[in-house]
Amino acid sequence: MDMERNFGSYPGRTGGPKEEISDGAGLACVGRYREALTAFDEELKKGMRPDLLVRKALTLDRIGFFQAALECCEHAVSLEPANSDAWFVRGLTLTYLARFTDAFQCLDHTVALDPGHGEAWFVRGNCAYQQGNFDEALRSYDMTLSLYPEYPKAWYNRGVCLADMGRFQEALESYDNCLGMNPGVSVVYSNRGVALAAIGRGEDALSSFRTALDLDPGDLIALNNIGILLSRMGRDEEAMAYLDRAREQARNRDILRRVW
Repeated sequence: MDMERNFGSYPGRTGGPKEEISDGAGLACVGRYREALTAFDEELKKGMRPDLLVRKALTLDRIGFFQAALECCEHAVSLEPANSDAWFVRGLTLTYLARFTDAFQCLDHTVALDPGHGEAWFVRGNCAYQQGNFDEALRSYDMTLSLYPEYPKAWYNRGVCLADMGRFQEALESYDNCLGMNPGVSVVYSNRGVALAAIGRGEDALSSFRTALDLDPGDLIALNNIGILLSRMGRDEEAMAYLDRAREQARNRDILRRVW
């Protein structure tokens, strides 16, 4: 099951309203990342401020300069060792590098410094999930939701985690909470269908998979799952039609990859 797909950014925390908005931060907010970096460098010439270094690191992350982002975070931490946002962005950057063990340690330190750092709890959960530590991932998502109860991405990831633990009824409840806030994401309906099928609600599962296809007609997982479920229900002719569609779409995608 996919984690963290097709949702917006983390709930706003890093660089909160109490901080002065710099020229670099303003440019980064509108996607002018190269100009933002130049502005940050000009501002940092006036004095090394940890908050500016953290914002610069986030901007570097946006354009894939992860090593430079880590260096900014380390500089910020050297200036202010208890800066939770510097530790958070360092951990976030390490997740982009798939260094999940190192990232988890940074995020653990972040929430030790600031237990109310919802972003850090969320990314900590993703790191724990990637390491196969579902209990710790679930605890992190629960902490995120205690701080941001209307954060659909956390409800979705919590559902994925619960499903992987075999707790499908609870997973279904998490997916439903997610969809109550953000009903337009096909992958949630696909995974919801998996949970419904696992608890024996086959017709409801089919309905959920079909909603996923309505939202994303190219959802191969939904097509395959409908075909498999229909076959298990003894509806072989319908099953073959969906599985044929899945094979055709997979073949077309493979052709497109070869062309590129």
